[in-house]
Amino acid sequence: MTTAEFAVLNVLSCVERLSTTEIQRAASLTGWSARNALAQLAARGLVVPSVSHGRWQISARGRSAVAVKRKQFG
Repeated sequence: MTTAEFAVLNVLSCVERLSTTEIQRAASLTGWSARNALAQLAARGLVVPSVSHGRWQISARGRSAVAVKRKQFG
């Protein structure tokens, strides 16, 4: 897991749903980094698009992953 992917998961673990732009700002990422991280995380089932178009939420699997990775990334 990259630092950007962890930052996205960490942000989403604290908030129910966010847009890509909101995630980008909260995680202090560039637009490209945020979109790339979301795509990679979605491919692994760690985040899912919410019913509200353009918003993302963390999956149960993503919550487990962020709990483990917090020890590694601090």
